[in-house]
Amino acid sequence: MVQSSQISMTVVKALLVQRRGHKDPNLLSEFEALATTAGYEVSGVFDIVSAPSAKYGIRSGKVEEIETWIEVNEPDFVLFSPTLKSGQMFRLIERWEIEVRDRTQVILEIFDRHARTPQAKLQIEQARLSYELPFQRHQIRIRLQQEHVGDRPIADQVGPGESPLEIHIKHIRKRIAYIQEKLDTISRKQSLKRRGRAKKGFEEVTLAGYTNAGKSTLHNAITGSEVEVADQLFTTLSTKTSTIAIPGRQAVLTDSVGFISDLPRSLLRAFNTTLMEIGEADVIVLVVDGSDPLDEIERKLNTCLDTFVDIEANGIPVVIALNKMDLLAEEELTQRTELIQTTHSEIVPISAKNETNLEELIVAVEQSLTPLANYRLVLPYDDTSMSLLSWLHDVTSVINQEYSKDTISVDVTLDAVLAQKLSKMVTDGSLTKIDE
Repeated sequence: MVQSSQISMTVVKALLVQRRGHKDPNLLSEFEALATTAGYEVSGVFDIVSAPSAKYGIRSGKVEEIETWIEVNEPDFVLFSPTLKSGQMFRLIERWEIEVRDRTQVILEIFDRHARTPQAKLQIEQARLSYELPFQRHQIRIRLQQEHVGDRPIADQVGPGESPLEIHIKHIRKRIAYIQEKLDTISRKQSLKRRGRAKKGFEEVTLAGYTNAGKSTLHNAITGSEVEVADQLFTTLSTKTSTIAIPGRQAVLTDSVGFISDLPRSLLRAFNTTLMEIGEADVIVLVVDGSDPLDEIERKLNTCLDTFVDIEANGIPVVIALNKMDLLAEEELTQRTELIQTTHSEIVPISAKNETNLEELIVAVEQSLTPLANYRLVLPYDDTSMSLLSWLHDVTSVINQEYSKDTISVDVTLDAVLAQKLSKMVTDGSLTKIDE
C-alpha cells in the first residue's frame, strides 16, 4: 500500500468503481468529488448495483468487465467505494495488475493534503496507521500460508524469526500509542481553554454540517476571521474559534470538520479532539446546503444527526442555517424549509456568500441560549468589589451602577448559569433578580 505522504501532487487518471445495494442511494457524484479533491482525474466510472461478493467485493463477471476496461484505457489507479476488506483489495490488485484504493484511503489523502495544524496532522497519521494495520496483517498471513507455517498462521511472531513486516507492525502500534498520548495532551489543553472561556462568561456556538455546506464561509462572514475557504471537500480539519457579537453576552463561534456519510469510525475516533467542540457547545448551528436536491438534503441531514449521536452531541439546541438561498426560487426555499421542519423548528434561510440574513441567524442563536435576566448586585465599597465590578464589565452587560459611601449597587444582565456562579462569588453582598 502506498502511503498518502508518498502520493504525487500531479493529477493522475483514476477509474471509479462504486458498488451499492438496490436500496442504497447513488453516491457516485460525491465519490467523484472526493476523487477530484484528492487530485485524481476521473477517466471512467462503474456504478454496480448488486449484493457484495466475499471474494472481490463485486461479482466475478464485473471483475472481468473492469479488467478489460483497464487493459484498453490504462488508468493509473482504481478507486473503489465503499471500503474493501484487505483480502478483497489484494485480490483485485493481483487480478487487475493495478493499485486499488478504497473510499477511506481517498478521504485520508484529502485529509493529508488539507492538514495545517500539528493536531490535524497527528489525527490523520493515527487514522492512516490504524487503517493500514489489517492490510499489513494480511500480507503476513499470505506469506505464512505460502511458507506453510502451522495450521493457523497468526499475524505476529516473536523472537529471532521476526520478518521486517512483523517488525514494521510493531513499529506502527507503538507510533499509534505515541500519537494517542500527544492527542490526549492536546485534548486536555483544549479542555482547559474551554473551561477558561467558561469562567470568563463566554458561551460556545459551534458550526457543524455536511462537508462543503459553507461552514467556513459563514464563519468568516460572521466573525471577519480568515478560515480557509474552497469549493472542495474537507477544507477545514481543525477548529477555528473567534469571538461573535451577541447583545448582552460574550460568545465564541467555532468552525469544525465537515461530516460525510459512512465515515469510518476510525476517522471519527481520530478526530475526537476536534469533534469534542461540537459535543460541548451551548448551541449548534447546523449548516445545510440548500442548493442540493430534496433527497440529498434529507440524506445529508440524517448523516449529520447520526454523527451527533456518534459523538454524543444530543440534547444541545440546534439552529438550522439553510445556506445558499441566493440560488433558490421562493418555491424551492419553501419546499426545503418544509422538509427540514419535520425534524427541526428553528430554521433560518441565509446566504453566507452574500451575507444575507446573518442578523436573523444571530437572533435565532441568541434565543436558543440560556435566557437572560436582570439582577441587582449590592457590594461593599472596597478594592475586592471594584475588582469584581471590572470582571462583570468584561463578561456581561452592566445596565447601571451607583455608588454610596459604603456600597456599590450594580444592575446587570446575566444568564442563570452565570448568576449562580456570581452568587457563590459574592460573600459580603447580595444578588437579587429584578422583576420585569
